[in-house]
Amino acid sequence: MKIRTILLMGGLVLLGACSESKYDLDQLVPEEYHKILYVNNSGKQDLTLYDTDEDNKYTLSVVKSGSDPSLTASVKVSVLTQAELDEEYSEPEGTNYKLIGENCYSLDATTLDFSSADRYKLVNIFLKPQSVKAFMETDPEAVWVLPLQVTSETDSINAEKNELFLKLTGVITPAIGFANSDVEVKLLDYGSVSTFTEKVKFGLDTDNKWDLECKFVVDKEYIAEYNADNGTNFKVLPEGTYTVPEMVTLPNGTTNMELEVTINGDQLVPGDYMLPVKIAEVSQFEISAAKVVSPLAFRVMGHKLDRAGWTAEANTEELTGEGASGKAGCALDDNLATYWHSTWQTGNWVSFPFEIIVDTKTEHTFTQFALMQRQNESYTDTKSGKFYVSSDKENWTEVGRFSMEKILDRQVFGVTPTKGRYFKVSIEESYRGTNASLSEIYAYALE
Repeated sequence: MKIRTILLMGGLVLLGACSESKYDLDQLVPEEYHKILYVNNSGKQDLTLYDTDEDNKYTLSVVKSGSDPSLTASVKVSVLTQAELDEEYSEPEGTNYKLIGENCYSLDATTLDFSSADRYKLVNIFLKPQSVKAFMETDPEAVWVLPLQVTSETDSINAEKNELFLKLTGVITPAIGFANSDVEVKLLDYGSVSTFTEKVKFGLDTDNKWDLECKFVVDKEYIAEYNADNGTNFKVLPEGTYTVPEMVTLPNGTTNMELEVTINGDQLVPGDYMLPVKIAEVSQFEISAAKVVSPLAFRVMGHKLDRAGWTAEANTEELTGEGASGKAGCALDDNLATYWHSTWQTGNWVSFPFEIIVDTKTEHTFTQFALMQRQNESYTDTKSGKFYVSSDKENWTEVGRFSMEKILDRQVFGVTPTKGRYFKVSIEESYRGTNASLSEIYAYALE
């Protein structure tokens, strides 16, 4: 049948191209092919419903085609019975399909009459989410469906495209949330930052048909939890340095919009700051638990210190096996081709942590440190550790932790601003077993 149809349609194309054909179309094309009807979006379709006060609408499209689609036609749209559903789907597939109840849906038309000018007709299916949810809860292991079939007593129906099988995957409550809940640190240069605006996108996870009132607050507790989990040193932006709108309306017809947060950057001293904006209340529906907070993060950079005259020592360094590299001082020489490396050929092997102590010769209030991996993608091995600051090289204060990526770029890490002459990079983990290396070490501070 498929081959016949394809060949036939190809013949129709040729006939249509010859306007003065002596052949009678009715003699060439069997009558049942003059008009053929089919469901445009036929077959199995997954459908998730949203638990709102309104019915969820799904539209079925029935198309009239064939060699002479100008003919009139009539079809009926019906729902399979449970017995028909079992015979046609459940038993052949070995799946426990269950038909939702009649109180769960309605159709705006069950008979479609096509005029000569009609090429398609639409049927709107209205599903009642709360009723569907109640049925699904009676048997959570079943696959709940609404199978519809198009039939006709007078016209030909494409037997392979005569059904729409709606498989209901669940009923969920719409939720409002931020588009991005990740921490992405924005770098700001101290002394050159003025007032600026951050636009934070939020919205509803379905088409919005309501006027939704949203209340926003700053979640200061988020910062302590984030610092504890990630070893960071963020502090909340000081009062008076930011403005967050308290109430915003997400209007009917608008699914997403931007919350404008104003930051007065010229009032910030170097350090790491965070402003976790939280959706506190909504007038309807739910707040997405995974997207309830959008953490705006800023790093106000201190001045990059000139390393001229600085010295470095380490509890482990390779003095011969790395050629011109290996020694602690290589991490301060502004030469990316050289690097510090832990001992592997000469000297006594040292277990973690590997420590590099830098003497800056004068006191600074350190605000950030930066590290660069060895400039060889096969040996980007330093993984994580801690920073310390001291004024006498005997009493050390832990000021922050670091976790490096396996990339060649400079990686900046914020610390608790601390005054001292010396700082220590303590490497606790390596991506490469018992060895580690660093190309360069930098420091930023208030001088």
